[in-house]
Amino acid sequence: MPYCILYFAFSTGRNCYFYYFRAKIIFLIILKSEVLSKNKIKYLHSLQQKKYRTLHKAYLIEGDKLVKEAVFQPHQQILCLIATEKWLQDTNVYRQKNIDELIVVKEHELTRVSNFVTPGQALAVLPVTENVPDKNKIENDLSLVLDTVQDPGNLGTILRIADWFGIRHVFCSNDCVDCYNSKVVQASMGSILRTNIFYDRLENVFETYHPDNHFIRYGTFLEGENIYNEPLGKKGFIVMGNESKGISEYLWKYIDIKLHIPGYASGIIKSESLNVSIAAAIVCSEFKRRG
Repeated sequence: MPYCILYFAFSTGRNCYFYYFRAKIIFLIILKSEVLSKNKIKYLHSLQQKKYRTLHKAYLIEGDKLVKEAVFQPHQQILCLIATEKWLQDTNVYRQKNIDELIVVKEHELTRVSNFVTPGQALAVLPVTENVPDKNKIENDLSLVLDTVQDPGNLGTILRIADWFGIRHVFCSNDCVDCYNSKVVQASMGSILRTNIFYDRLENVFETYHPDNHFIRYGTFLEGENIYNEPLGKKGFIVMGNESKGISEYLWKYIDIKLHIPGYASGIIKSESLNVSIAAAIVCSEFKRRG
């Protein structure tokens, strides 16, 4: 029969006390508010730059909801969690075992390291995920391939779209924006935690995964086959191009089927093209609707 665990908390000054009752054993955790050291502040600020994220193999996430989601994400390691006493009480994250370092601070301390105009009550440092493509899984599923997507908001939104439609693999060309850029992370709304992201030369990607009758490489173009009339497969690559130039010309030879999203505006004057993240949403929705 499992033990029944009860707990309560109270505060005195700068310390917060949590008591757990399990049978006759009492566990006491003392959370003491700290002042962030200069070295810690310098480290956190450095993670705003790609070269230091690469050096430390870590990135920063902010926002109460996003941090809570990361802490409770299965198998997600948290290198450092910095949060207020109230946030810890409200979320119960102090019982999680995946947190390497926990720093309790007053709210004004978070303003020293946050990118937000109005900081939340928590931020965390996560390890950069070094994903290795699983060839068998990729060849039996749909994946997104992004060519030179450079706007952080677009990449983050595309990761969120992929997550929503159950597309677990996203390939990025080496000149795409860094997926651990803070704006990408925020725009992904937590989807970065559940998406396998790979950076590589796209020629290598296309030459590694060969097309057959079922695995097809679809590309999105301003001119191509109407996506609503074209047969769509359940596995292959969906290639999205750069915000202004589309798919690079040197990659055209790898595309098996060119897809086009038709516009329905009447009149001579209309929008020239769709935003890449909006186009990705429409394309992914149509593929999954058929599947």
